[in-house]
Amino acid sequence: MIHGLVKAKRAYYTHYNRIVDYELIKELHESDEKWDISFMCKHLNISRAAYYKWLNSAPTEKQLEDERILIKIKEIAISNNSLFGAMNMYYALRNEYHLTSGHNKIYRIMCINDITSSYRRSSRYVYKKTTPEETADNILKRDFNSEKPNEKWCTDVTEIKVPNTGKKLYISPVIDLYDRYPVGFVVSEKNDTALTDATLEIAHNAYPNATPIYHSDRGFQYTRAVFKTKLKTYGMTQSMSRVSRCIDNGPCEGFQGMFKDILFILYPNIKSNEEMIAAIYGTLDYYINKYPQKRYKGKTCGQVRQEALQTSEPTKYPIKQANRYIKFWAEIQQKKQQSIHQQVI
Repeated sequence: MIHGLVKAKRAYYTHYNRIVDYELIKELHESDEKWDISFMCKHLNISRAAYYKWLNSAPTEKQLEDERILIKIKEIAISNNSLFGAMNMYYALRNEYHLTSGHNKIYRIMCINDITSSYRRSSRYVYKKTTPEETADNILKRDFNSEKPNEKWCTDVTEIKVPNTGKKLYISPVIDLYDRYPVGFVVSEKNDTALTDATLEIAHNAYPNATPIYHSDRGFQYTRAVFKTKLKTYGMTQSMSRVSRCIDNGPCEGFQGMFKDILFILYPNIKSNEEMIAAIYGTLDYYINKYPQKRYKGKTCGQVRQEALQTSEPTKYPIKQANRYIKFWAEIQQKKQQSIHQQVI
């Protein structure tokens, strides 16, 4: 039954089943029994003209192009353990092979050949309450748009479990909100102040003249007076998420979850700390140089950053807010107005 399939597969199987009928007619007609073509076409509800058109036809340019694209899709899928869905596959083909076809064609080819993404997101985070020495206001205020590099940086620490060992590693990135480029990145066996200090130093040394907003959560590593002093020395403005509001640092949280998913897809057979560390830095390189992103019109964050640093007027990539979020905040605002109105009454 094909009725429950998606449109692309329904169309494919309708065509495929017809081809099977044509091949059956051809096979039976060429057999020793020499079945009559008109008889078979009548009972299979096929016109003789359609059968003879198929019999005498050669592969079309469209079919040959689809075959060529399918070969490239399989090569990419094998190289990254089926990390990409249709849109990222389209971007990868465009970047690596200068493909001119549209993304709908890529979706159709992947769909009918059962090439699917193995990307899944299932990360959960556990936060520990601490008593901070110093805090900062939420200056960023969820304004994750940035018009040029080094205006807004966000950071966080996340743990990653090493399979089959019971051990953990900790990843500390600093993400530029303009291009989601990791300007700082450190891996450690300990979640301590040395980890976040090293991450800040790497980011600062990479861009010593940068004076961005430096946004984080209220973890103990970021609420130390010495850390605040260091940011001030570098000319950076400290910003912190509100208490228990992960959404305030959404881009960094999202990067970490995505990074883990990509890592375990690219490197599914990790068995030691050493292999995990190598896989982490391999994934970092892959993310920067080979992972296309829709917001950047299929470019990688490395491509976007290289282009932006070579011009005084970088291309702007505004974040398109999803309709469900617009509706959500509209409802929140409406409830606030209703509450104010009731209090006045």
